[in-house]
Amino acid sequence: MTPQTELLELIAETAENNCNLDTSISLKELPAEGGLYAELGEGFGNTTYYNKSTEKTIPVLFLCRHADQKRGLEELHEISHYFQRLRQYPQAKTFAWLDTEIAKEPNKIGRDEDGVYHFSCILNCKIYY
Repeated sequence: MTPQTELLELIAETAENNCNLDTSISLKELPAEGGLYAELGEGFGNTTYYNKSTEKTIPVLFLCRHADQKRGLEELHEISHYFQRLRQYPQAKTFAWLDTEIAKEPNKIGRDEDGVYHFSCILNCKIYY
């Protein structure tokens, strides 16, 4: 398992266990019937050390599809603010989780013809491996 795949699985599992969510977080696609989805963005290096270990920032995009506009925003707010306020991050096997910041606050990005709302937010996760 790579640090990136472990981060994605760990962030989804941690959010599901600690945030008040209506559904689980899909790592495959945004469910058509509504729900949550997470995927990694293009990471960038912050620092490389002499032993070739590195600090990287990995963006994690969260998408939400929900019929209730207020509840959709609340779910992403719970996720983003939970991780930003953590003082100790979950332990991983392939990396050390150093910090998480909200890069893009939860917001509405669209609406389907049937009235279902779409929301997104981005968390920048700093990891060391």
